[in-house]
Amino acid sequence: MLCYNTPMKDKDKRLYVAQGDDPAALARLLLQQIRPEQGLPKDAKIGIKPNLVVAKSWTSGATTNPAVAAAAIEYFQARGYRDIIIIESAWLGENTARAFSVCGYSELARRYGVELVDVKKDKTETRKYGGMNIDISSRTVGLDYLVNLPLIKGHCQTGLTCALKNMKGLIPDREKRRFHAMGLHKPIAYLNRMLGIPSLTIADGTCADPGFEEGGNPKNLRTMLAGTDSVLLDAFAAGLLGYRPDDVEYIRIAEEIGVGSADLSAAEIIRLDDAAPPEVMRSEALESAKAHVSADQACSACYGNLLSALMRLDLPADFMISVGQGFKGKAGDIGCGSCTAGFRHCIKGCPPSVDDIMAYISQ
Repeated sequence: MLCYNTPMKDKDKRLYVAQGDDPAALARLLLQQIRPEQGLPKDAKIGIKPNLVVAKSWTSGATTNPAVAAAAIEYFQARGYRDIIIIESAWLGENTARAFSVCGYSELARRYGVELVDVKKDKTETRKYGGMNIDISSRTVGLDYLVNLPLIKGHCQTGLTCALKNMKGLIPDREKRRFHAMGLHKPIAYLNRMLGIPSLTIADGTCADPGFEEGGNPKNLRTMLAGTDSVLLDAFAAGLLGYRPDDVEYIRIAEEIGVGSADLSAAEIIRLDDAAPPEVMRSEALESAKAHVSADQACSACYGNLLSALMRLDLPADFMISVGQGFKGKAGDIGCGSCTAGFRHCIKGCPPSVDDIMAYISQ
């Protein structure tokens, strides 16, 4: 079983970096180098956790390439492991079953005979740490080994979404809303402390949007990372997107509470080739759209859809729109989502769709 409420003082400080254009081949290479099956009993319950935040193909840069998940499943099945599940929940307002289908995971599950687990439909168990309680998927709690398969991707609120933040898919929607009300960073760090570090993270940067979690502007870093310290991996991934580890608050908090180490100078960085990744630039269109938004405790789905709409519109310089749970019961001019129902103009929905937002604003 995963070990809860135990600081990861003795985690392996090796970080593997592979580069190339074939994500499945890179995943296999990393697995062969790390050999995660060592010491793992054959009857272990193994969970594969992709990032399927929205029902979009991996080519959008928003979701985990199913070929990477297939490489992980094949690796463990070839070594005699049979109790494997794919576990995930899409973001608020999205149907996980639809995401499984659109993203290629329903077909993947049929091909390899593995179960798809929708966290939105799962029971939960409460874990506690540092005065915070979080309800976590019961199927997650019952795992012996977790393979975390995030993207090296940008996020409109936290800057980066990779290893640590990908664990947010293992909690129910009610907790996701609460995470946003708490500012995201602290609960993300504490969730990882309660879970214990995922036994292995393989983070794909071969097709990921460096500016936006919903995708749409994918870049190829030709890079895939792997390691057992999610804090260390996220610290490295942050640099690939032009951030310092301190720029992403949940990395700092996670290190402070013993989840892992962000000290790249003390880590053993094992590069499997000598190529250097290309420079990644943040999305100018995204930054321009964010300048028109006043966000307070906004859920990612509502905020993300709003930004997607604004990036497609020609807005006047003084246009401002509010979004988030912090505006409940308050008055204002223009608001997005049910939380701004008291505003003079409110785009209804939880979350409203991109098309609905564009249509309303265009009026």
